[in-house]
Amino acid sequence: MKAKFIILFLLMSLPVMVNAQAIKDEIALIQSAFGMEKRSMIEQYMGLPNDSDFWPAYEAYEKERRELMKQRIMIINDYLENYANLTDTKADAIALKVIKNNADFASLQGKHFKRLKKAVSPTEAAKFLQLDTYIQNTILLAISESLPFIGEK
Repeated sequence: MKAKFIILFLLMSLPVMVNAQAIKDEIALIQSAFGMEKRSMIEQYMGLPNDSDFWPAYEAYEKERRELMKQRIMIINDYLENYANLTDTKADAIALKVIKNNADFASLQGKHFKRLKKAVSPTEAAKFLQLDTYIQNTILLAISESLPFIGEK
């Protein structure tokens, strides 16, 4: 599936993120590639016509989801830059950012599920949510597997 290519691309991109400009460039590249591929996967899975009310609701969701992904990538980069010499203060700050980002993502899904089920049926909205959750969890798992654990050298 195309998702495997995207995950591999994400994993290969993580070590490259060194300075602020590089981070911004990587985020734009990842979002561009992932957004196009994800849209194609969603189109195939959902089977909705292009003029469906689903698509404007989907685009609104994606716009906000991309911002949360940017934040997540920045948190991961912060961790990668600091894990070798992680202090209690820095570990606490990073952990709190991860918790907030996860909560924000759950909130985003809840907010947009309400909008999506008005655009299409609750079943179709749940179908999208299921696929989107699968995609997000697959990416998080792949990223998590590539990150060193705290204290690991």
